[in-house]
Amino acid sequence: MEKRRYYNDNIGPLKENEVRAFKKALELCNEIEDITQITLLIHTKRNTGYLERIFGTRNLRDFFRGVKIDEIYPPLKIETVRTFSDNWQGKKIVIAFGLHSHELYKYDNYENVAGIIAHQWSEDSVKDWAKSWEAINLKSETKIGKTMLPDKVVQQAFIDLSNSINMTTGIHHFMDEEQCKTYIRALKKYNYELNSKEILTFLITELDWESDNANDVIKLIEKVNSGGYFIGGAKTGLQHHIKRWKSE
Repeated sequence: MEKRRYYNDNIGPLKENEVRAFKKALELCNEIEDITQITLLIHTKRNTGYLERIFGTRNLRDFFRGVKIDEIYPPLKIETVRTFSDNWQGKKIVIAFGLHSHELYKYDNYENVAGIIAHQWSEDSVKDWAKSWEAINLKSETKIGKTMLPDKVVQQAFIDLSNSINMTTGIHHFMDEEQCKTYIRALKKYNYELNSKEILTFLITELDWESDNANDVIKLIEKVNSGGYFIGGAKTGLQHHIKRWKSE
């Protein structure tokens, strides 16, 4: 089953919206088979205000070990960004409280996550992630517009890169990083727009890159977009790459 993705267009400490996110998690447990846990994901053990408002108590100690509030639903467990892992112990529904898009991309990669509900604290903090995956707004129950994908030549450049490197490690290997830098140089030299949000979305949603590996590419792109430069990558023969990508 395809991963289910929702977001709460929330700003500030609004209990109504926090409860809405929690109720959606319960609904998903009824819709998706074999959910073993509802994970309440927060930044640190001190960021429990969201949950205190939902459950009407400041004593949440047991929730860090896992508790069942109803026999028909799986246990609830508070996890922090340091403790939550991709160890397979059954399918989970995650409510991410106050996380940002760059963090959500990471947890979206987890195979044990069957659904994510992103409850934002500040305006637009989850929108990049939501637009990448066309997540559903909890209040309006409509999909958010998807991030545009980059130019076809830019797409082909990163398809080429993806087919050439070890996707497990991304561009960590020297030769893979050199190839990535060469391709970025070629696209930049021939005036192709390198929109970091569009390329990140393309890498993650269309080419199945791990978010950390995709962000290594985005860092190089943002460096040249900001007027900086990097050492490495070929500086000659770049037109041949462009011609190949156009033909493909």
